Amino acid sequence: MAIFLSSCKPYEQVYSPDCVAFEGNKIVLSDGRFLWEKFTDQVFVNDDGEIVNSFPGYPMEGAFRIDGQSVYLKSDTGESVQTMVLHERNKHQYLLTAEQIAELESSGTFPECALVLDAKPAS
Repeated sequence: MAIFLSSCKPYEQVYSPDCVAFEGNKIVLSDGRFLWEKFTDQVFVNDDGEIVNSFPGYPMEGAFRIDGQSVYLKSDTGESVQTMVLHERNKHQYLLTAEQIAELESSGTFPECALVLDAKPAS
């Protein structure tokens, strides 16, 4: 029996909200690349009846690198986008913003709808 898990990098997966969310983010990390999508259940229409993009600039793609628990995202346009932090809680892997980590450290309250490692590998 072959085991393929040894070749998988545990952080290279799909991170999506850990709650039922009608608006939020989904980040895919795979092979040194990221794909950041934003979603909402609302549809906005302009005066001409055309659907308006609720999140200009998304989906966003680029490269990422990991240093310790920090995940540095850099868009394909060369812009440093955001630094995220890998955080383990109750045997689940989360991808939190620096602001969420600061809130957690100061208040002890874990952020609602944080991005959690999905059970499905990135494709």
